[in-house]
Amino acid sequence: MSREFEIRLGRRTLGRRAVTLGGLVTALLLIGGGGSLIRAESATVAAEAPPAVGRTTSVCTVADAIGSRTAVHAVSVGDGQSKPGRLTAESVAGKQGSLDIRDPGTGRTIQQRTSSVVLQAEGSMAVASSGAVVGAATSGDQAGLMAAPCVAPSTLHWFAGVGTGQANQTELILTNPDQAQAEVDLRFYGRRGRVAVPGSPGITVPGRSSRAVTLSSLVQGTSQSPISVAVRASAGRVAVVAKELRREKLAPDGADYQLSAAPPGTSVVIPAVPDGGGGRRLVVANPGALRASVTVQVLGLQGGYAPAGADHLELAPESSAEVDLAEGLAGEYGAVRLTSDQPVTGAVVSSSQRGGAESDIAVQSAAPALVGSGVSAIATTDLAETNLVVSNGTDSDTRVSFDVRSYDGVILRSDDIFLSAYTTATRRLNSPAPSYVVVRVPAGSGVYGGVVLTQPEGGIAGLATIPLVSPDIAGRAPYPIPDPGVGL
Repeated sequence: MSREFEIRLGRRTLGRRAVTLGGLVTALLLIGGGGSLIRAESATVAAEAPPAVGRTTSVCTVADAIGSRTAVHAVSVGDGQSKPGRLTAESVAGKQGSLDIRDPGTGRTIQQRTSSVVLQAEGSMAVASSGAVVGAATSGDQAGLMAAPCVAPSTLHWFAGVGTGQANQTELILTNPDQAQAEVDLRFYGRRGRVAVPGSPGITVPGRSSRAVTLSSLVQGTSQSPISVAVRASAGRVAVVAKELRREKLAPDGADYQLSAAPPGTSVVIPAVPDGGGGRRLVVANPGALRASVTVQVLGLQGGYAPAGADHLELAPESSAEVDLAEGLAGEYGAVRLTSDQPVTGAVVSSSQRGGAESDIAVQSAAPALVGSGVSAIATTDLAETNLVVSNGTDSDTRVSFDVRSYDGVILRSDDIFLSAYTTATRRLNSPAPSYVVVRVPAGSGVYGGVVLTQPEGGIAGLATIPLVSPDIAGRAPYPIPDPGVGL
């Protein structure tokens, strides 16, 4: 062996050792920093990162029904000083729709929709636009009012109190607005703990398509009502809305869209619980591995109070529980604040009641506090009467203001609302339809809200709610939310 060859061989061996040593050092740094070389799941992210700077996507889910008048509403929240932008609509399959908004502050409506719509916002409208779906039917399984805002696709969704039987049915509508296939797993939490459901992992949703999953076909014969479900995307991202159907003696008895609830936390608020007679059922989900002790507080018109007979819940690990709130709310508008020693989330299922009319249901899910402003693309509609409901979830007084604007961009009404600590306030919205509402809140104010729709006349006492959403959150960087279910 020549001397020159020995030198080259030695250099090569030292190089391999250096690479191996570098890999070991990197691995130790990863483990020391809280990571691992192999892990089943990563930390939950509260909001999906925007696909591109200056462009956001939201999905307006439409559940087609015979005889239903369903429309998609979209608005640009701005004024004459806003920078250029564009808001367009297309079908999930990618066919261009008839909605194209370029003037800040204006809105448009797509009537008689029978399938879901994807809204694409660019430029200034990427963080200053909103959409909503509202429909009304006089007969069939979806008789009554159904309304919901358009929602952004994400990787994790929570639904508390879903229906899995003949009297209460839930259909998850999964929409994938991207080109690549998405894959989701469903995790169920029943009264006594986790519910093993064959067929719930690995549900695929092809690119640019929607898929409906009827939960009663998966969760058969279980006696663990109430049940909550977490929808986690293991590949891609999806927008998810639940269609809730209720029956009384096999006859239709109400329908509504249920939105994904706010991620579990030690303090969450369920806004815009409607007034009037009928049922009010609170469902709370505890996805963590520890028992949760939950205090229930109503943010009422006169201030915060403990609802009679429903002020406390004890939840087993990875379980759901429910309590009747009708007596505690006493037929008034309000919000429900949950305070817990373990992260929880929840929803209120409300039913309407009017003499001589069939009842309807509306589902209010826990929602994040408003940031900067809150918007409902529907303030007034010719389908129902509407009321703005805002609540202060903190122990400090605050003041908010709101504008009702026509779809032509004209301000129809402006007003201020003073909110004492832990109180709720309402305002009747009676401007000419169609219009939208913008609520401005101080930084860190902890304000929540929504628009409640009711039908005071006719054969069905229609009821629905549209929570206020903060459009500027769509352009913010995602932030991590601890997920108690990871690794369990």
